[in-house]
Amino acid sequence: TVFYINKNNSSSSKNEYDIAGQGTSLYRFLNEYLKVIPGKAIDGEQSYYAYGTSSIGSKYLGDRRSDPNAEKGLASVDTRGDIRLWYIHPIEADSPDSYFGVAPTLTCNGKYYYAMFAGFPFDAYSDGMKFFTVTDVNPRKDSPAVCLKELNGVVPAGTPVIIECSNPLPSDNRLNIDPAGTVADVSGNLLKGVYFNNDDVVHKNLTPYDSKTMRILTVKDGSLVFDVADIDYLPRNQAYLQLTEDDQYEVGCYQLLTEDEYENNYNSVGVIEANSLVDVYTVDGRLVKACINRHDVPSLGSGLYILHGKGLTEKVIVR
Repeated sequence: TVFYINKNNSSSSKNEYDIAGQGTSLYRFLNEYLKVIPGKAIDGEQSYYAYGTSSIGSKYLGDRRSDPNAEKGLASVDTRGDIRLWYIHPIEADSPDSYFGVAPTLTCNGKYYYAMFAGFPFDAYSDGMKFFTVTDVNPRKDSPAVCLKELNGVVPAGTPVIIECSNPLPSDNRLNIDPAGTVADVSGNLLKGVYFNNDDVVHKNLTPYDSKTMRILTVKDGSLVFDVADIDYLPRNQAYLQLTEDDQYEVGCYQLLTEDEYENNYNSVGVIEANSLVDVYTVDGRLVKACINRHDVPSLGSGLYILHGKGLTEKVIVR
């Protein structure tokens, strides 16, 4: 994830900071600020102490392991000496190691994908990256699908998106964090997301997965789809499709289509032959009757209907 070190400008203390990220912050949890002060310079680079205070004294954030080559550190507040010192490196897209790169989890037709939900704004630094929201769901039984909208501009913080990459390597899928520029239009996004999947006893934060109303991004039969998942809880920092209507719940798997593909499949107006089988919908997308003959539509009663059949869509008024 990404976290922010925000100075408390309302305090007379020059050393108080709030650590924010994942849609919350240290101060919101504890009503306390972290104190950060400079330590010594090591090999010409400034280091810092981070600590909190109470009536019983101060506790400094440190590393339980003194070995600087250890791959994974274990945080502690009971350490002494230089292992309480920290370097603070800002995220920079062109940095050799302090960058944010997307690690795709899905591969389909030579592209790589990740359904991301993050608490920070971003756009693409690396070439070949695209960002999508979902703006419509069509549960039509012959070819259920969702409509992908490609975003242009900065993706706002807290926006669940599907990220398309041309490369599987995080180093080639870098993001600009907090970039300047025009904010992308993300209105009508049907994707949702959660920040945490933490089963720790003290800090438990889990969101149960509902197989009726939720669909997870995956690859099925060579296609990128939203499908029912075999999980108990939603994964952290990932987007999912939130269904909202009873007829949508009945469909387990939805194919992903671009706006042009979606328009051609579902909104191409034409004339359907009288003896063709059609699915009949109301203008607001509710299924009235599935798989009936075109010439039987008047028997459904007066109203405006949308017919889907043979890859065509026809609007019919029954008086």
